[in-house]
Amino acid sequence: MQNYKTILLLFLMFLPACANHHGNATSDDYVEISNPFVGASPDAPATIWVPRSSVESGVPRATELVKKGAEKVSEALSDTKPVSSDSGITAPPPSAQPVPAPVTAQPLPATVQLKNRMAVLEAKDNGLILPLSNKLERLGAGILLDHHQPAFLAKYSDLSNMADWPAVSVRLQQEFGTIASIFISVPDNLAPGKTILGTVYDGLSGGVVRTVVAQIPPYASTDPAAQNAALDVALDEIAGKLKAVTALLPWYGRVVAIGSGRVYINAGSEAGLKVGQILKIYRGGKTVPGVGFAPGDMVATVEIRGFAGVNGAYGVIKDGKGVQAGDLTSVE
Repeated sequence: MQNYKTILLLFLMFLPACANHHGNATSDDYVEISNPFVGASPDAPATIWVPRSSVESGVPRATELVKKGAEKVSEALSDTKPVSSDSGITAPPPSAQPVPAPVTAQPLPATVQLKNRMAVLEAKDNGLILPLSNKLERLGAGILLDHHQPAFLAKYSDLSNMADWPAVSVRLQQEFGTIASIFISVPDNLAPGKTILGTVYDGLSGGVVRTVVAQIPPYASTDPAAQNAALDVALDEIAGKLKAVTALLPWYGRVVAIGSGRVYINAGSEAGLKVGQILKIYRGGKTVPGVGFAPGDMVATVEIRGFAGVNGAYGVIKDGKGVQAGDLTSVE
């Protein structure tokens, strides 16, 4: 707009010069035309005189010159070349300005699956506890009790007798907080084509959850390396099946102590608990035949505030009262 005004001003300044020249020239040298800027100024005449040669040669009239000047201004304003600011920093053209990437909503993190404490026992000493325990640990099946700790049970129970397995499972739960006990057994002997059984017992009810089976693949019985390889294949299979079964068991912890306004439980960061997590506290429960253990009444909620020991935690009561040692904790 400023450039347009400048062009207009220059043209108006040209008018007096034309008028003065007209006063000293003949009518044959000039012709009278309509003033294109009548109304633009109170002093603008209705007509002006211009050289005849300008008209005959087709020189653009004033309005056309102004129009072309305005087009030049528009082209300059739409130019996409970088423009330097007063600070000396060259700004990129509007079309080159970076376009922010669209913001994609991030999914909320999945709930951490809490890990139950489990025990692996062997009905006969076939040397399968350690390799099976290692495989279950690599699969992240749960927190496995040191297989040497349940050895004291041999003083009171004959693990070769399946009738004792329910009581052993319950005792392990009471002593070590194991939710599941896995009994590994070989009905016949370790030989090609024979089966390995893995029976899962619920530590709270003492009932059988499920039994899984894996078959030992064929191998040359005279080749110890081939035997180990065949057992490894069978244990891989049974470990995967056992993990699938134990993953279906609900998670439970147990209150082990109360003191100084804190509630201590037998599960911690290894089990997947987080500071600030809310746990429900249940009192008692019952075993439903053919179903399993069902917790009793909920008496309180506890918020985890920190961790204690290798795999323990403590919290404060948020709702309820009367929490006792032996109460169960759950996220359900």
